[in-house]
Amino acid sequence: MTVRFLGPDQLVRLLALILWCGVIFAFSEMPGSGLGVQPPLWYVLERKSAHVFEYAVLAFLSYRFFISVYPSEKFIRIASIVMAFGLAYGTLDEFHQSFVFGRGARLTDVMIDGLGTLLALVCVFVLRSRGKR
Repeated sequence: MTVRFLGPDQLVRLLALILWCGVIFAFSEMPGSGLGVQPPLWYVLERKSAHVFEYAVLAFLSYRFFISVYPSEKFIRIASIVMAFGLAYGTLDEFHQSFVFGRGARLTDVMIDGLGTLLALVCVFVLRSRGKR
């Protein structure tokens, strides 16, 4: 991989990625109830769907940034970087949540974040495949 200096387009993509990381961080900063009650199923599904959505957007934005920095790389290498970035950020996000009142760190949430990342990469792959035809 050859790294070039970032141009205006890459800086905009990097800024969008950093801003979205900030959005995820802000959502993680919201305190939980602190009550030990089991939430209803609809609430759990809503929260887990939010994880998938947040990390799908993160994957899309990171893919756009990394593909602009490494334009000659194959999709699989960029996708590997995006997947590693998504899982690393998900892990750090869960670690951050362990310090927030009423929240906790869960490995299952990191896996759900990884699912969102993977779904976005599958969508990118399908869109790229259709564009080549």
